[in-house]
Amino acid sequence: MNRRHMWSGRRPKVAIAVVIATVLTILVIPNAVAGASGTVPFSGNDAATGTRTVTIADITDFHGHIERGADNAAAFTLADSHNPGNMVPVSTGDLVGGSPYESAVAKDQPTLDMAKSWGLTISAVGNHEFDRSVADFNNRIASPANGIDWLCANISAENKASGGKLSRVKDYTIREVNGKRIGFVGALTDALGSVATPQITKDADLDKRAVDAVNQVAHNLKQSGKVDAVVALIHADATAAQGLGKDVDVAYTGHTHALKYGTTDGGAPIYEAGSFGRAMAVQDLVISGYGRRAKVTVENVDLGNGTEPASPKVPGVIRVEGLDAHTTQSAWMSAGSTGDGMVDHAQHVYTVAQAHADQVGSTIIGTLANGTNFDKRIEHGHEDSVGQLVADANRAMIQRKIYAGQRLPVIGFSNDGSLRTGQLDLNGDGKVSVKEVDSLMALQFKAAHETLTGKDVKDVLAEQFRFKDDQLKRRWIGISSNVGYRFVERDSNEAEGAGHPADTDFDADNDDSAVAIVDLTIDGKPIADDDLVIVASNSYLLQGGDDYHAFRTGTNYGELNMPYSEPLKQYLAAHPALAPKKTPLTGVHA
Repeated sequence: MNRRHMWSGRRPKVAIAVVIATVLTILVIPNAVAGASGTVPFSGNDAATGTRTVTIADITDFHGHIERGADNAAAFTLADSHNPGNMVPVSTGDLVGGSPYESAVAKDQPTLDMAKSWGLTISAVGNHEFDRSVADFNNRIASPANGIDWLCANISAENKASGGKLSRVKDYTIREVNGKRIGFVGALTDALGSVATPQITKDADLDKRAVDAVNQVAHNLKQSGKVDAVVALIHADATAAQGLGKDVDVAYTGHTHALKYGTTDGGAPIYEAGSFGRAMAVQDLVISGYGRRAKVTVENVDLGNGTEPASPKVPGVIRVEGLDAHTTQSAWMSAGSTGDGMVDHAQHVYTVAQAHADQVGSTIIGTLANGTNFDKRIEHGHEDSVGQLVADANRAMIQRKIYAGQRLPVIGFSNDGSLRTGQLDLNGDGKVSVKEVDSLMALQFKAAHETLTGKDVKDVLAEQFRFKDDQLKRRWIGISSNVGYRFVERDSNEAEGAGHPADTDFDADNDDSAVAIVDLTIDGKPIADDDLVIVASNSYLLQGGDDYHAFRTGTNYGELNMPYSEPLKQYLAAHPALAPKKTPLTGVHA
């Protein structure tokens, strides 16, 4: 079994601990440095024992945030200067997809160009890599021209074979660094069905659990003597990596956009480095021996030069946001800004992309009433106004295009995850541009519709609620302003009695919802369980995305040949000086 020295004061291996820090607010202690968390300084190489050090610098869930590209370039440069020529930059997935407009408008090619400027050649496959279809990923994003080895061991062997839909995806890749052979093994979340459309799930064709696939590949690599160390890159929550065995020396995870640390069953550290280029995990692998007899020590790296821990509770992850603006980055600044450095290249890519985005996205498509905006916050007992706005726009489009003249009621929905910015009018000038709408709705969904019964609609509404720690919790979904209902809270023990613990999400296919929906009305008229209702939304949500499984019971599903942002663009054009409707909270507690 490999020997792994971590940091002082670590928890016993028998107690797996995952410490979660919120992704939205990264905690920073002033003047703190990584060494304060017990990190071990870089120890170099030992020719007498054959010990060599390889540095790994990991980002995850970058999502095309090229506005922070220079910050990441500075961090990668610092990591390399810490161990010159022996640093490997990696990504744990979702490098592209769901991106800001500057990258998304060019189909994320600016992000791929920036990654090349960083020297990033290894990434796990994330679910958002498939946003524009599995075929687009395999043919364009995974093109050899972009220089990245994309890793996903739990995709079926048939699909990865020559002629398969993901023929450019590998189980693993090996890099020889500082005289040592490092095997990198990737995998994708087992919950792909909850975060991707059925077509993507079908085309991706995962045939193993992520942890099982990685364990199998890692074992083969170690036992065959092909590698001296194994690095796992799993695009899944840190807890999903806990089942990794002794053949994995360090694991990097992602997907939840959080800062996390834990340990595997085999004793290796697990790191999750937040999202959007705001943090980076940097570790040294100190390796003695070779192949099956190699011993690997994992040491957190203190890069110095003004870097700070991303959270005092998550060792080994540094704060990256704003790093390029620091004046203390002597490690890379001392070489001079020649225009050929990594930071300069990253900044150039962003400048060009930003200029293009400003040019093509400046067209004004709508105006807002004086002093108003639409945002995702819940205030003063009123609904999330931007979610409701998008739901109303979806309803208006489907009612006009598909069901004009019919008497069936039409309602709209929008899921929170499909809305990527906090506000519609980002600069607050009262005008809404193409860029602002496409930034809000940056995913690759289609406008879609289907037919539900009144009971189905109630099941959808009930899926907003769940019991956690014996308290009723609500996850917000945008609902069109013509819908009204009340909910009756069920006893948490009653819901648990249906076969699920009280702190889990509830499946609408079973009668174990946390609430009962009563008095459902549409356009002020009561809706019976067997009444038919037309539902308008995006293709992802109506196929059961975000765990809204009740949408899957719908019939007559159809998609419009337009992106899911188009209904909002047309709605804004038709309603100048638009203001939130300030309707009371949908779903009054009975």
